[in-house]
Amino acid sequence: MRCTSSVSNNEPPLYGDAFADVYDEWYEHVTDAPATARALHALSSGGNLCELGIGTGRIAIPLAELLAPGRGVWGIDESEAMLAQCRTKLAHMNPSVAERVHLLQGDMANDLPRGPFTVIFCTFNTFFNLDSQEAQRKCLQAAAQRLTPGGAVVLETAVLTGTSSTAPTIAHTAQSSSDYDPITQIGHGVFTSTSPDGSVVERPWRIRYSTPAQIDEMAAAAGLICTDRWEDFAFTPFHAGSARQVGVWRRRV
Repeated sequence: MRCTSSVSNNEPPLYGDAFADVYDEWYEHVTDAPATARALHALSSGGNLCELGIGTGRIAIPLAELLAPGRGVWGIDESEAMLAQCRTKLAHMNPSVAERVHLLQGDMANDLPRGPFTVIFCTFNTFFNLDSQEAQRKCLQAAAQRLTPGGAVVLETAVLTGTSSTAPTIAHTAQSSSDYDPITQIGHGVFTSTSPDGSVVERPWRIRYSTPAQIDEMAAAAGLICTDRWEDFAFTPFHAGSARQVGVWRRRV
């Protein structure tokens, strides 16, 4: 996904390039990273995993700490700035843990590592950064082809209704406004923050959201069937009013 930014007059940067410098600070508490890592580790049955949109390694690194020797997390991200942040973290870690994280720059619909993996996962709406239904379908098809028999694709996404909204502040230095079109299922908005020198920085974003039923349909077309759906990685039961879903789609054996 690409977004424009007030910090540059050149070609609009990737979402990750625009947010890499503030991502860990702003998104530190949006989900429980250790709990997410524990849940994914349990779902993987001790096998190798692949993260779509690994970013700064917020989930992959605590997950790698849980893995047995010889197992790993392969992470793909289109943003070199995000991957650079992840590499910096890994450089300051225990080498025996850091070597379990394998980074790849590329598009998560087209450039997935070969695998096979017991779990391919994507957290906190990153799947919606694929801003067309065609790209989302292609990603699920590619993921399904790289699973072990009985392996799973795990997606954490918001359940959006297409109503206009103003998102809450996620950090004391940033305000966020957003709108969602129920026809195109495109959401867009902007984060506005003040830099240390007092200048105002705008970080626009754009997503294409899908409903749980639409993701089920795309997954089924890729040979995957939904076996579990929760509200979060704490396995809170999913219900009609849930604002978020964690879905598990397994490869048919």
